[in-house]
This record gives sequence, C-alpha cells and structure tokens, in this order.
Amino acid sequence: MNDVKKIENLIDDYATFADTRNAVSQLSLFTDNAKTVVFYPEKPNEPQVIEGSRALLDGFSGLNQYEKTFHFIGQKNVSIEDDNKASAYVYTIAHHLKNDSKGHKSLMVMYIRYNDILVKKNDSWYFLERDLHIDFIENRTI
Repeated sequence: MNDVKKIENLIDDYATFADTRNAVSQLSLFTDNAKTVVFYPEKPNEPQVIEGSRALLDGFSGLNQYEKTFHFIGQKNVSIEDDNKASAYVYTIAHHLKNDSKGHKSLMVMYIRYNDILVKKNDSWYFLERDLHIDFIENRTI
C-alpha cells in the first residue's frame, strides 16, 4: 500500500473510532507529543489547544455525551513532503445526536476542515498536529 493510501486510511480510522467511541484506538493514531488545535467560528483568533495524550483522550471521550455521531469524510488532499513527513487537508461533516432531559432529540452538525501534519514511524503514519477549523455549526430539532 502506498503512503497516500495509508494516510487516507488513517484519516478514515479517526472518524470510525470517533463514531464507535473507541477513544483509545483514536489516540493510537497520534504521536506521543501530538496536539489538536480547534478554531471555533465565534472565536477564530482564539483557538483551543489540546496537547498531550491525556488531554487528547479526554477530548475524544467527550463524544460519549452523544447518543450517536456520524462523521462523514469528504475530499482529502494528501501531500507527501518527504519520506517521513506529510500534510493533509480534509473536509468533514460531523453529526452529533443528543437527547435532552425531557427526551427531545437534537442534532448538531459541524462543518469542519482539518489541516493535518503527519509523520511516519516504522512504516506507519501518525498525526503530529490536527488543526480543526469549524466553519459553522447548524443545530436542528428532531
């Protein structure tokens, strides 16, 4: 399997592990010193930095508040920089279904673009940094 395909699989695995609530496997896709930087639409110049394994694991586990999630991966542009470094630009639509205390369901849909920096170790690719840009959020009552 070529490097571009390996990176595309890594990106897909991230979404699959998020939707199956497998935070430990999701964390295994990152280097030990990885970070995620989240850019919210209401505060684009004040990103949230999530750095280190414990913080990343806590962030992934935050999806447990939702009844279901559905991360749809759109186009992926992967660039191999050298033998051990790559970047990717990924479009995602992330659906988050939640029940409130009265049994009403709501759906939060996030329109996301990821800027990824990836590194290769022992023939496997890992996220070193994921910049998560939330372009906008749509809230729906179901």
